[in-house]
Amino acid sequence: MKQIVLAFSLLGFTAAATWAGPTPIVGGTTTKAGDWPDVVAVLAADGACSGTLIAPDLVLTAGHCAALSPHVVVVDTLDYGKPGGETIDVVRSYAYPRWQETYDVGVVELAHPAHAKPRAIARACSGRTIASEIRIVGFGLTDTAGAGDNSRLHQAAIAVDDPRCTEAPGCNAAIAPDGEFTAGGHGTDSCFGDSGGPAFAKTPSGYAVLGVVSRGMALAGRPCGNGGIYVRADKVVPWIERTTGRELVRAPCDQPADAPAADDEEAGGGCTAAAGADLAVIALVAGFVWRRRRAPCAA
Repeated sequence: MKQIVLAFSLLGFTAAATWAGPTPIVGGTTTKAGDWPDVVAVLAADGACSGTLIAPDLVLTAGHCAALSPHVVVVDTLDYGKPGGETIDVVRSYAYPRWQETYDVGVVELAHPAHAKPRAIARACSGRTIASEIRIVGFGLTDTAGAGDNSRLHQAAIAVDDPRCTEAPGCNAAIAPDGEFTAGGHGTDSCFGDSGGPAFAKTPSGYAVLGVVSRGMALAGRPCGNGGIYVRADKVVPWIERTTGRELVRAPCDQPADAPAADDEEAGGGCTAAAGADLAVIALVAGFVWRRRRAPCAA
């Protein structure tokens, strides 16, 4: 059976919708007040995503979410479909250059600083020894069929199965190895609306953003629950700081000294993902469909 990779934005979903999902995040649990105040809802006219506050007025999300031109974010809320939380206008958004083929990340600049404390981004040292288990948090759908509505925040612990993204056919060859990793599956997974949300890894100073939800590996009739592809957040820190002029908070390494700064530079990659895989890549965003065939590696 051919695999289809779906980007996890949630289309046609408004803040007025109510939660009617059967189980949280697809195999996860609901969150409590104060657990993840920095995980935000990123709302556009034609869709909803998740994101993480990484500076007082800056949110990290997916590139395909930034491309939606979001107009508002809701910070420190357990349910963005209900009153509460801090709603802040978006003044501009940036998608990573050629995000479809490289790093599917973007940043959203806010009209004023949020009250919540920004989350640190993990350093390259954490990426080289990616934990066997990470925690995903987001406002996405909760059904493996990608059906129903949800505006509540959920979390789940999932296993990392391809830390260098060299085995899954959906990995972007231009940034492989080490630009992405795959995690989840067996019924526990991100889903539509979790796009741009964080994959947290535990560090000496607490949880830090290791990955960003990008896309999922779908089976016929089951777009969610099969595992997904996550962009390494440490790889895009230099681009974020250059683009926005913000200095981001970084989490310390387990070693006495942090890895050299060069390890955090954006890395190009070889064609190391599975070659010749017949794979369609689809971004579910209003007005257009991002669809391409993965070309085989050049000889």
